[in-house]
Amino acid sequence: MTEPESRIRALEAAIFNAYRARTAASRAWHDRAARSLVGGVSGTVRYFHPYPLYFAEGQGAWASDIDGNRYVDHFLCGACLLPGHRHPAIMSAIAGTHAHGSLVLNDRLSTELAERLQAIAPAAERVRLLNSGTEAVMSALRFARAFTGRAVVVKFHGTYHGQGDDMLVGLDARARSLGAGVTDSAVAGTRLAEFGNFDQLGIILERGDIAAVLVDPSMHHCGLWAGDADFDEVISGFRLAAGGAQTYFGVTPDLAVYAKAFGAGEKIGAVAGRADVMAVADPSRRTQGPFAFQSGTGNDVRNSVAAAIAALELYAAWDADGAYRALAARADRLGQGLQNAFASRGIACHYNALGPMVRLFLTDGPKTLKHCLSIDNRVLSLFHCALLTDGVLTIPGSNDFFLSFAHGDEEIDFVIAAANAALDRFDFASVSAIPERSANAH
Repeated sequence: MTEPESRIRALEAAIFNAYRARTAASRAWHDRAARSLVGGVSGTVRYFHPYPLYFAEGQGAWASDIDGNRYVDHFLCGACLLPGHRHPAIMSAIAGTHAHGSLVLNDRLSTELAERLQAIAPAAERVRLLNSGTEAVMSALRFARAFTGRAVVVKFHGTYHGQGDDMLVGLDARARSLGAGVTDSAVAGTRLAEFGNFDQLGIILERGDIAAVLVDPSMHHCGLWAGDADFDEVISGFRLAAGGAQTYFGVTPDLAVYAKAFGAGEKIGAVAGRADVMAVADPSRRTQGPFAFQSGTGNDVRNSVAAAIAALELYAAWDADGAYRALAARADRLGQGLQNAFASRGIACHYNALGPMVRLFLTDGPKTLKHCLSIDNRVLSLFHCALLTDGVLTIPGSNDFFLSFAHGDEEIDFVIAAANAALDRFDFASVSAIPERSANAH
């Protein structure tokens, strides 16, 4: 083992020991869960070393684990709890649906929700409600293929658009899938481009076989490199403005997709877009041209739709009173505070912030998307684990700090203080001079 590797291992051991000391109940529960749930969790991102946390409840900007530890929550169920945990308006809307049972065939609330989305999102000439962001992306691409008669989809290196096989390609700057089980045909049907390289994109489009260009306008998964086509607003939707990235950037896409933030954390998704494109999914016109089948028993589950209506009302009110600008300012203050915490100890760090989202990069290299896609984030993942021992919830390995409207100045101060405490307690300075290792090298 090399000396740099041995220093990283020593840092890891110290942090993991501190983590274990305060999370005995989570450790015991994980041992139990692993005997029934695959890996003890219900999804890859929920697991991290040495074992994941298990939670009991959340309120506002805070969450509590089953050991009784409280955390400022910067995970927020994958960034979807924009109002925070258990916002009264959302809880009331959900409770109001219980007396009516589960109506799964053409509920009037679905029309009300679609009309509200039309009122705030420029692209939403027509809307199809679904169960999740993954379903929304898959359906939008099917609609695009049906409308254009073309098969190939363009996505950008490093972007995440859900769990469809063709979207698990090129997530780490390489033209390969994320994990096994993705077919060669799925990889072949997805063409990768470098974000911001318009010459390259132009060459790809000239081939004439492209059904859609899929864009996450916040470039969240690979570091918040905001840019301007199909819009995946699963992350950016409603976080930047009440009308989403469309109104924030002033760009109207042909199709836009939404997910859980649409419903303040409830299970919901949507495709919204041009009427002529969306018409391919209109069952009343299925004999009048290309028809793309899309259906789902839970497409408009009443409690999720009610939560989404309440959420859109909140987002509109926050947009009108300047709360979005204030939240973005708090996110920027958090990013600056975290960067300063590292810099004051001689550790190279910079951050990107967009709306209520913050990303850190522990590097003295160029602040570019291409460079940041290639760096090894092991030390940064350990920092996120260290934060867990000081009451700050992020997911080690994901490198996200998401804020909700429940996060105030008190929470920002708490997190900055926790970061400084973690950097003092654990010897991050010992690994700060280790040469960067490309993430593509292993």
